[in-house]
Amino acid sequence: MKMPDKHTIDKVLRNAASKEEAKEVIRWFSTSEGRTYLENLIMEDEKNVLPGTEEHYIDVQIPSEEMYDRIMSMVRWQRRRRTLFRVAAILIPFVLFVGQLWYLDRNIDLLGNSDVEEVYVPKGERTLIVFQDGTKAYINSESRIKYPRKFGLSERKVYLEGEAFFEVSPNRKRSFIVSLGDLDVKVLGTTFDVKAYPEDSEIYVMLETGRVSISSFSQQIAHLNPGDQAIYNRKTNTCKISSPENLVNNLAWRKNQIVFDNTPLEEVIEVLSRWYDVEFVIDDLSTYHYSYTLASSKKQIHQILEELEKISPVRFTDQDGKIHVSMKK
Repeated sequence: MKMPDKHTIDKVLRNAASKEEAKEVIRWFSTSEGRTYLENLIMEDEKNVLPGTEEHYIDVQIPSEEMYDRIMSMVRWQRRRRTLFRVAAILIPFVLFVGQLWYLDRNIDLLGNSDVEEVYVPKGERTLIVFQDGTKAYINSESRIKYPRKFGLSERKVYLEGEAFFEVSPNRKRSFIVSLGDLDVKVLGTTFDVKAYPEDSEIYVMLETGRVSISSFSQQIAHLNPGDQAIYNRKTNTCKISSPENLVNNLAWRKNQIVFDNTPLEEVIEVLSRWYDVEFVIDDLSTYHYSYTLASSKKQIHQILEELEKISPVRFTDQDGKIHVSMKK
């Protein structure tokens, strides 16, 4: 993004700019160049500010005592991090101009230093996260997601290991990005599923509604339309796009349904291990020759195993808290 002229920047800092000018400068301050420029201004002002006199540097009327206390708290925190008091003097005019004081203060990371939250969902559990923009993320078992407390001005980016289904709130000016290490999945407003467990050689992206783009190391490699599925191989760096008829089966987990469609036993065990946090012991390798087709909403693992036993000659036996897998005699 091109740097605004210094006259416009100065107008914004003096609370004399138009709404459009303020928006332009805010967006530029969210870039690395803009942050550096702002930090240099702050460093210059730091020499002239004495501890305990911070409030004298905020010359804009603040609508409420609560807001004043929050801003002063933020200002003092910024000083401890050598990002000085002028931040508050700048932030207040910005928000007043844009007409979104609470929105920017609470929900947008103007300076790029927002704290990061991390949520880990262990085996046997699933959870729902609602981000501050209204986007929902259904997190599957044994998955980890990292996200900023406040999204940036130009993008909303989260980091995922494992599987999650996203319902992204539309925002044409702030794309939503799921970073998977090898890949980035970018959307504006859509519903889609991402499966990217660290130990798996393949990453799955399944699109329910809207559109997504997939890139690898900043190189765009695919676009998906509703009903499409992308499978990216981490070893070969190749991506295959298809429109499987059973795509809905792969998304059933968020409704607490287990669906297997000609699924090999090895993969069945992997899914059940994550869902129920149980360990399987293979006593007979010939059991791996069998695949399963099953749809179930049963909540107890022994109920699922009973259903699997009805459709194959494989036996599942609970011994000392572990599930032993063998052939029926």
